[in-house]
Amino acid sequence: MPAHRIPFLSPALSAATLLGSWFSVASLAGEVSGLPSHLPPTVRPDYLYFLGNDFAAAGTSDDFRTEQMMVSARFRDAWLAVLDHSILTREDLAEGERARIDTMTFSLGYEFFLSDGAAGRTSMAAGLAVRGIGNFEGERIQNGFHRLVASDTDAIPYTDTRETDPAAWFIADHYRRLAGASGSGFWRSWDAGLWLRAGAFASAAGQTDAVAGIYAVASRGAIDLWLGARRDWRSGYDDDFVLEDTAREEDKYAVSFGARVGALVVETVQRIDSAASYGQLSFVSSPETRRRVHETPARADGQLSLQLPQVTFQAVVRWHHRLFTPQNSNLGEAVFAEIRGGQPQLGRNPALFVDTVQVSLGSEWSRPVSDKVGWLRLYANVGAGWRREQLLGRDVRRGQESESVDRAVLVAESGIEVDAAALAKHLSLRLRLGVTGWLPTSDATVSIGGTSEVIQRADASIVAGWVLAYH
Repeated sequence: MPAHRIPFLSPALSAATLLGSWFSVASLAGEVSGLPSHLPPTVRPDYLYFLGNDFAAAGTSDDFRTEQMMVSARFRDAWLAVLDHSILTREDLAEGERARIDTMTFSLGYEFFLSDGAAGRTSMAAGLAVRGIGNFEGERIQNGFHRLVASDTDAIPYTDTRETDPAAWFIADHYRRLAGASGSGFWRSWDAGLWLRAGAFASAAGQTDAVAGIYAVASRGAIDLWLGARRDWRSGYDDDFVLEDTAREEDKYAVSFGARVGALVVETVQRIDSAASYGQLSFVSSPETRRRVHETPARADGQLSLQLPQVTFQAVVRWHHRLFTPQNSNLGEAVFAEIRGGQPQLGRNPALFVDTVQVSLGSEWSRPVSDKVGWLRLYANVGAGWRREQLLGRDVRRGQESESVDRAVLVAESGIEVDAAALAKHLSLRLRLGVTGWLPTSDATVSIGGTSEVIQRADASIVAGWVLAYH
């Protein structure tokens, strides 16, 4: 039976609807920052990690919306929360003219209409947002990623623009199933449908964004493929030349091709009038992807994570075994071993990087948020180990390095873990998002190129991870 939901709208949501605005992650040089991800309505994600970058570009440099990260969540079935971080750069200019700016957007919305049936799905959502423009560690994050892959780093100054503005958004998706699978052959085993998407965003500063697209969708089991055209509009970004250039780059027609396989989403967006393109890599957890997730507890798992803004990787293995909790406890327990490494930038100094290695052992505890929502768990862990840091010079300090310093370290982490998809008979994919902190036994002052700097400081980072669990 089709389901319909049109509850009473609060005054705030009514205002958002009248403003007709929207906030997502988009196309060309990047998505409109702040709204739910660009996904066909065949999937209705509860949680999503999104990474957009010029890595899928066919002919552009690392420029304009050079990197975009988003985390989104659905709660109480209809409420939506999105946190978007975008790094905008103009690095293809002359040495003294290059510049960068970051945007950070948090939006909260409500899906006020949902029609879901065998013929298709239609949804509409609206909400409010806050967008900040300024220095949100984008240089640190970008350069940290570059060091992870042994790429060159960039010393690009920020413009002077600093703004925080309220905004409102609106988004509508419609999927119509046009033909169902009619046989067992390859082509006859696919469903075919049409996907329409439109949205708008407006800020109190006069910045407006809009997007509209039409796509053909083919679906088969846990696979979705889509191909279509979209049009993006941008205006009101003339207060900052990096914002203005990025808006001009994104105000175009484009062709989009995407694919979802289980919890993994890959999409590339190609501008029609040039070789410029953009790509996204996302992981989702939704009722559709969790249908065959194992209900038995995991015996062991392995995890790969990224930490931000101090960009390091984190590799973890866990053995699920009880040491401190009784067998009838509703807490899950595991012993873990981990290694972290990378060369994050030292604060906001693009000429100094901290070559970092850390290993530790510890214990972890987790529990479902409720008996009815076993696929969403809270977790916390503590451990101890060893950490080594050494300063390395780049850019104007290339070739300089300090002595390395070793310290014992305490570590702790907490956050949420969600089931994403079953991968095989005994394997499943999970997503993690949390905050991790480390406390060396003491800091250290080191010398590099005739100056003194402090390393081995206590600090914390956001951690986003992918967990492969064995059941």
